[in-house]
Amino acid sequence: MATDLEEKKNHGTDYFPFECYGAQADTNRYVVYYHWHRQMEIICVNQGELVLMVEGETHVGYAGDIFFINPRQVHQLVLEKSNSSYFSFVFDLEWLDFKDEDYVQTTILNPLKKDLGFPLKVTSEQSCHKILLRDIQSIRQIYVMQPDSYRLMIKILLYKLLLLLESNQLFVPVRFTGTIVQSQTTIRIRELMDYIAGHYQEHISLEEGADIMHMSPKYFSSFFAKTFLISFTQYVNHYRIDQACILLKTTDLPIMDIAFETGFENFSYFIRKFREFKGSTPKEYRKERAPVAGESQAIVGGTGEEFRKIQSILGEL
Repeated sequence: MATDLEEKKNHGTDYFPFECYGAQADTNRYVVYYHWHRQMEIICVNQGELVLMVEGETHVGYAGDIFFINPRQVHQLVLEKSNSSYFSFVFDLEWLDFKDEDYVQTTILNPLKKDLGFPLKVTSEQSCHKILLRDIQSIRQIYVMQPDSYRLMIKILLYKLLLLLESNQLFVPVRFTGTIVQSQTTIRIRELMDYIAGHYQEHISLEEGADIMHMSPKYFSSFFAKTFLISFTQYVNHYRIDQACILLKTTDLPIMDIAFETGFENFSYFIRKFREFKGSTPKEYRKERAPVAGESQAIVGGTGEEFRKIQSILGEL
């Protein structure tokens, strides 16, 4: 398991290990780079188009499509098109466990941590999609409004999701050896992502990437562009710019120092690439203290219309 790619942040609290996130692409490409976490994640495409890479394979989702990321699966999200958006839930499967080994615990919950997995994708072509989408949207609305007993409501709806998937036979068999078994290509992609994360402050050549993937430079260049929808050089530069954003947001380091700290050897090139990727200069970005690309924001707030929806959900539960 690639250790550098593990997402270390806490999702929720010990008493409520559940968090809701969301993101929207405006004029710029939005990326959550390859990572994995020990928690389950459910992703819903709100509008537009989402490109999801899971264990090195690329999948495209459109408005209403639902993706399930099993614990420890390495994945990356990209919103390429303007106004595309998604929201997601990250939660600990053990939070749903029962104290006693009853039928549900033994036949569904335990296997989900052993030899069963969630389906990668559910679309409108599947019969349960409409109800599944409605319940997922309800979870988001409840999380936003946080009425009395909202934690219990969310937990009940998560059990409803399990019921829908089980009754429609959508759980899939997986093989575990501590983690989901990966192909050699997937393992090498993890090694490559780890290498970039550990060496982005240094010069990284196409040949170095190709060597990690055990490919010729020409084939690696084509493979990377097809898999990540971006060239290797662009990916490294995106990663460096995102690290620069973190420093701009969290430190008072001079902008020139940040450029060199994140692996750019030419300050003018750094400014040009920053403007290209972020739509503003580093100085403007720091002044605005905009959210860091690749870091989904927890959803907060709500509207009167959402409150009325909560009332209707309460009536259904």
